[in-house]
Amino acid sequence: MIWFLVGYMWLFIHRPFQIWPWLADLHIERVYMLATISYWAFAAPKTWTSNRVTSAIGFLAFVVVLATLFSPYAAFDNLVVGNWFKILLFYFLLLSSIHNERDLRILIIAFVAIIGIYEMHSIREYLCGRGEFRMGTWRMNGADGADPNSLAASVNYGIPMMLPVLTLMHKRWQYLALAGAVVLACLCVFLSGSRTGFLGIALLAGGVGLASKYRWRLTLLLFLAAPLIWFSLSERLQNRYLTIVDPSMGPANARDSADSRRAFFFMAVDIWKEHPLLGIGPDCFRVVSGTGMQSHTLYGQTISEVGTLGVIALAAMIVCYLLNYREARRLYCTLPYADDSRFCYRVVLATTVALFQFLFFGLGGHNLFRYNWLWYAAFAALALRFLKRRHYDIMEETQQEFHIMTAPVAAPLPSLESSDQIS
Repeated sequence: MIWFLVGYMWLFIHRPFQIWPWLADLHIERVYMLATISYWAFAAPKTWTSNRVTSAIGFLAFVVVLATLFSPYAAFDNLVVGNWFKILLFYFLLLSSIHNERDLRILIIAFVAIIGIYEMHSIREYLCGRGEFRMGTWRMNGADGADPNSLAASVNYGIPMMLPVLTLMHKRWQYLALAGAVVLACLCVFLSGSRTGFLGIALLAGGVGLASKYRWRLTLLLFLAAPLIWFSLSERLQNRYLTIVDPSMGPANARDSADSRRAFFFMAVDIWKEHPLLGIGPDCFRVVSGTGMQSHTLYGQTISEVGTLGVIALAAMIVCYLLNYREARRLYCTLPYADDSRFCYRVVLATTVALFQFLFFGLGGHNLFRYNWLWYAAFAALALRFLKRRHYDIMEETQQEFHIMTAPVAAPLPSLESSDQIS
């Protein structure tokens, strides 16, 4: 079953039917998912990983259903709604099909590898002249046609998942491959021209440098690498990133783009005032606002499209992410053999880092219905389950050893010689 799940991840992320249009007529994604569900239903051994985050996701799904049902603008055949429920189905398959830590390791390694393949394909397309001229500069799109900002967000979200993979590295070529994946991810973000993506990489690098025990070495490495990276960029890209601190360095439409995000947020607030409970339905901001564009903020998207109930569901999911990390850290710190549990702990840690990325990128992007929210929640839930199992096994072994050590010692039986002398 694990390889069916890996195959679907590749189809969902790389999306070959959008790269090669003739594949779209075959609907290979639908056929593959039907085959996966059939195998899961009739042949795969099933289990269930219970976790608090499932309740929050279930509540969000309930809110999405209600918001779509009562919206005059949305429908269940809406592309955003349909894709989100496909993601929800995959979440269910993950929690019911992954039985052991080995499968989770395969899943995480495959996810990082698929992101790397997607990045390499995107760079190849960019070098072949396929990009997008936007905001005064030539910017890289995703291989599947994703816009530069979406590409930068996807790449940023994938970087934290390299942390648990690092735990599994033992050979030099493996470390070099992972380092190459980091460089590749950074290159994709820089070429995308996404200012939020650029800041995301900078914040992530700074956080890793401060949290690592090799902080001085990493700080020196970043200090030396920063000017090399900067001067390797084209002048247009340099000016694009300088608009973060000096808006006059870019064209007028770049400033208008930043201003529009604030204007769209206040539009979303006005829409929420008119539809406070359930909003106007998923993917309907562009219709109701009359702009024909998305809200470009997570927070504006949430309040306007799924209302107050959606805000509660999102807040509950964030709290569950944090509670999972707190529990994982507590278990990890109490285990006597930390090295054996480091992978699972780092999976939960990586998803928590990604959570803060979701919230940061939400300042400039509408990412409520991105697959990363649900997939990473499933990764964390599975890793926490295996941490609990290891903790239980070790506690049980410790109790057995304690009972053996404290058991009363039976008195030795008298020897035959002594019994003869007594008789």
